[in-house]
Order: sequence, then structure tokens, then C-alpha cells
Amino acid sequence: MGFNRYILVIIIRSILLAATALIMVFFAINLNWVFTFVFFCLLFILQIIFLIRYVSKVNRDLANFLIHLKEQNTSINFSSNKLDKIFGGLTKEFEKINTEFKNIENEKIKKEYLLNLMLDRVGTGIVMINSKNEIKLHNKAILKILGIEGYISKSELNNKVLDLINKNDELKVGDQNIVNIHVNNITRRLLIALSELKEEKETLRIYSFHDIDREMTDYELQSWSGLIKVLSHEIMNTLTPMSTVIDTLNDCMTLDGKVKTNDQLEVKDIKDSVKGINILENRVNNLQNFIKKFRQFLDIPVPELKNVILNDLFNDLSGTYKNNDVNIVFKSLPESLSIFADKELIELVLINIIKNAVEADAREVILNAYTAKSQIIIEIQDNAGGIDPAILNKVFLPFYTTKKDGSGIGLSFSRQIMFAHKGNVEIESTSNGTCVKLIF
Repeated sequence: MGFNRYILVIIIRSILLAATALIMVFFAINLNWVFTFVFFCLLFILQIIFLIRYVSKVNRDLANFLIHLKEQNTSINFSSNKLDKIFGGLTKEFEKINTEFKNIENEKIKKEYLLNLMLDRVGTGIVMINSKNEIKLHNKAILKILGIEGYISKSELNNKVLDLINKNDELKVGDQNIVNIHVNNITRRLLIALSELKEEKETLRIYSFHDIDREMTDYELQSWSGLIKVLSHEIMNTLTPMSTVIDTLNDCMTLDGKVKTNDQLEVKDIKDSVKGINILENRVNNLQNFIKKFRQFLDIPVPELKNVILNDLFNDLSGTYKNNDVNIVFKSLPESLSIFADKELIELVLINIIKNAVEADAREVILNAYTAKSQIIIEIQDNAGGIDPAILNKVFLPFYTTKKDGSGIGLSFSRQIMFAHKGNVEIESTSNGTCVKLIF
């Protein structure tokens, strides 16, 4: 209805213009009506001006709204006078659309605020760079990693980050690389990873900068703390009874601070002395065995890498566990499935893991192997009660053990061997059992 009214007004004004033009022609023929002719000429010009202003006003308001719509600008306000009269409530619809855009804009601002808040809580430095090599987004962690304190302009930060990135210009999407940087005269190692995000027609590069030195230091401190506790415990277990035995030997061999004569020595003194010497010998032997294991952990031999058929490896192990109370199941594998490894060292790793499962009262242990992407994985699954989540992250600490007679080097020694093979060990544990994966 409103739109029809707009057309009707244009038609009426056009008719009036045509009528005025005809009258002008009539008076132009009759030269006696010169002033009347001039009057209608002026009226014709005014009508054209008013028609142009009328059409331009509507077009200007519509164009203004569409421009703001395109730019997602919600600050425009629409007057509801002429447009409402012409188009019958059009500005109300404009206001509804504008309100929706305001809500969307507010939601967008909230999401950006939450995103920035989350990024600032992350310890990993994150930088988003657009196609013009300009930083579009960054968090506080990158400033801390680069040793930046106080205010820094966007251009200065851009230059610092680009200098670091340009040193790793060969980094591809999905790859990561470790680099050394010097911050405040301190060398730090960063793990840089690159990913991409497509936003409309632009591709954004997202770099993450992970300070691995800090984490490695924390892990080393935890390892040393565990090692010192174990060493202190083992040494005190040896020294305490040795000190008691020495006091006993001193009582057997001396009297009032003087060495007993042959007449003063009793059979009981000699028996107690022999017993004490045996205890000392036992404790010294235990300490020597502990030191031997400690040296074994430190002196991982260099692997002699050869092609090892996993079926052959499993068959050799199966002979070791034929008469075992625990059911050890070795899955049959394809003949072509093999690893490039030191067979004796990998056997040690598997024996250590199976031994742990047996000591955890597992009734069945299943060994299997398969390929996943470009990796070969040997999987050892038991059905014991699983590992307590509170200690699961400590099982690889050297000399950490929950067993009464355990040495605590089995898993850490196994992981050292896997590291020597450029592989890794992963453990997953639930109440139904534990799964250890050797990843090559």
C-alpha cells in the first residue's frame, strides 16, 4: 500500500509537470502573455526541483540504511515522519532490523571479550597474523615470553614477532619447531607451531609459542626431588641398621671403653659379632645392588638397530611365559609388520612391562601390534585393577615406586630405551586395567 502511494505521488507530479509544460507551450505561442509564460516556466523548474528532492530524500534514506547494513553499523537512527507516511511503517521495519544488528553486535563484543579473556589466561603465547603480515590478535603470554614489560606499540610488537617468525620461515601449517631466543640475556627455548584459519576471504596464520624450558625445569625439579627422596630412603635404610650393628659390635668387643681380653670374651659376644658382621655384609650388598641399578639406568646402551619382525619378537617372548600362572596372550601379526630397533633392548622393555602387570595381580596380559598413520604401536593390555590417577603422572619418575621391594626404575628405564629409539611410551589406565603403548 505504502509503495503504491509512492508511485502514485510520482505519477501525479509527472502529470502536473506535463500539464505545466503544455501550458508553457500555449503561452509561448501567444506572445502577448509574456509574464504568464515566465511564471509557468519558473513553476515548471520548481516542480522538477521538488520532484528530484522528493525522490532523492527517499533514495538517500534507503541508501543510507543499506550502507550501514553493509558495514554492520548500528548507530543509525531513522526518522519516522515522511518515510512512514509514504511507505506505511517502513522505518519501523528498519528499526527492527537495526535492533537485531545491535543485538548481534553486542553478542559479538561479548564473544570477543570472552575470547580475549581466555587467551590471556593461557600460558602459551598466541599470535594471529593476517595476509598483510599484521598482528590481528595476541595474548599477554607472548609479551611475557618476549620479555616485554609495560606499554609497547602495535608496530613494535609486530616487528618483534615477525623477526622471530622470519627465522622460521620454513615452518609449514601443522608443523612445529624448537628455536632458541635471547630474552634479557637469558637463552630460552620455544616450541613454535603454525596453524591456519580461514575468515571470509582472508587466511589467518596462528602461531603458538610454548616456553618448554619452564615446563622442562618443573619436570626436572620433580624428577630430582623424587630421586633425592629415593636415595635418602635407601641410604638411611642402610645406615640406620649399620649404626645399630656397630654399637652392638662395640659392646661385644669393649668393656668400659677398653678392648676385651680373651678371658673377658664370651661365646655370646662372638655370636653377636658374627651376626652383626653378616647384617653389615647384607646391607652393603643391598646398597651395591642399588648403585648397580642406578648406574644401569644412567648407562643406557646405544641401540644396535636392525629390522625386527614383530612376530619373531613375540614368539621369542612367549617361551619365557609358558609356565606362568598369568595367561599371556600374544596376538598373531602380519609377517610384514616389523620395526627398526635393538631386539634385546625392546625385549627388556616388554619384560619390564609384563612383570609390572604380573605384580599387579593381572590374570591376563594381551600383546598386540598395529600401524597407525606412520607409526607402529606395540600394545600391552592387562586386566589388573589399574593405576591410581593420583600416581599415574609419577610412574615415569626415576626410582619412584609403590612396591615394597620395587626399585622404581622399570618404567623410567623402558622409556629411556624408547627415547633412544626415537619413540615414546604412553600409559592409559582405568579400573578395568592398564594399557601401555610403545610407539615407534
